[in-house]
Amino acid sequence: MRYPVNSVDPWRVEGLTTVVLEPLDFTTVVLLAAGGTRPVSADGFAWHGHEAVTGQSLVLDCWAARSRPPASDWFRPGWFERAESYIDGEIKAAGRVRLGPSRQIKHWSMSAVLRTPTDRGDVYLKAVLPRLAREPDITRYLASLRIAPFATITAMSPGDRWWLAEDFGGVDGWVVSKEQRRACLTQLVMVQKETIHRGDELIAAGCVPLTPTSIADGVRSTMARDDIWRAPKLPKNLGRALTDEEADRLQALTPYLVECDERLDEAAIPATIVHRDFHPGNVVVRDDEILLHDWSFATVTNPLFDLASWLHDASEPDAAAYLDACFAAWADTVAPERMRGAWRVAKPLAAVVEMMKLIELADIVGPDHDFNWLPMTYGWARRLLNAATDPHLTINGWRK
Repeated sequence: MRYPVNSVDPWRVEGLTTVVLEPLDFTTVVLLAAGGTRPVSADGFAWHGHEAVTGQSLVLDCWAARSRPPASDWFRPGWFERAESYIDGEIKAAGRVRLGPSRQIKHWSMSAVLRTPTDRGDVYLKAVLPRLAREPDITRYLASLRIAPFATITAMSPGDRWWLAEDFGGVDGWVVSKEQRRACLTQLVMVQKETIHRGDELIAAGCVPLTPTSIADGVRSTMARDDIWRAPKLPKNLGRALTDEEADRLQALTPYLVECDERLDEAAIPATIVHRDFHPGNVVVRDDEILLHDWSFATVTNPLFDLASWLHDASEPDAAAYLDACFAAWADTVAPERMRGAWRVAKPLAAVVEMMKLIELADIVGPDHDFNWLPMTYGWARRLLNAATDPHLTINGWRK
């Protein structure tokens, strides 16, 4: 195993045939040279064994001295070859022909995604943490409702926690118009309304229920995490850890948040499927339809919680328009003014639900890879602090 030593974006090593084995922090990865010979180095890069750079990089030294196995299978040598063999077998069984090597699309602590070209379109292999392995079953269940397009799952290997899906094409939600993004939110509401009274079916498909009681318990346990809220500002959290004053204010919110949970329960908004990672990157717009994908975190709970991630970086005018579109889409089931009133108490809880998700992931991947989740956790903590000072919802989204 060799390491690219360069300060310029080691994720893209031009001219070298490699696959990422493991990210070690925000800028450093371990690469494996593809094939049996050492590749020719690109300009500005050199290949060294770890012994040649010992003492020059703390993150590499810690990695080399690490005795525990990686948290994710796809960080282990041999995984890529095993995944390729699985893809080949499924392609052959489907009567297709591979047209080229697989390409890494995503490779981090939560998942690994490979794209493989075939004579009948690209196929994608996705591998995930055990906690998220329910995604293909949930996707298939949603597709069975025949209410909207969803990813087509063509093969599954539950023991490996990976599956194959067809390329669903379309244009990423980040690059479409604001009007199209509002339509994406409306589509989510349509899916949510279709799942009212389907809680048992959703849970059987793999969705986790998040009830008022479990939310209150989650609030208390999340606010008690001194290891996170009292952590020092470190490179692995991008220096975004809370100050002592912020941590004091955050933890003092516990009674307020429990009260919000009680008031939201009293609002009697029907429980539905909640994507729980609903942002434009998990939406594609096709010629005449919208496809929502990546249901890894799907939960049965209050549908308003999906507004948290959708409004994540929206400007205030856009956030107001999104809320209007969302509440209008709910109007035949719940009156818009009732939904808006519920959002006033759901908004701070929605931030907590995001924090609960991120902290769980940080705990799963452990100290070697929690850098993927800690900065976002602190970001949501500060959004919560802002929301708690705005109980009358003078700010629709998260940005003033």
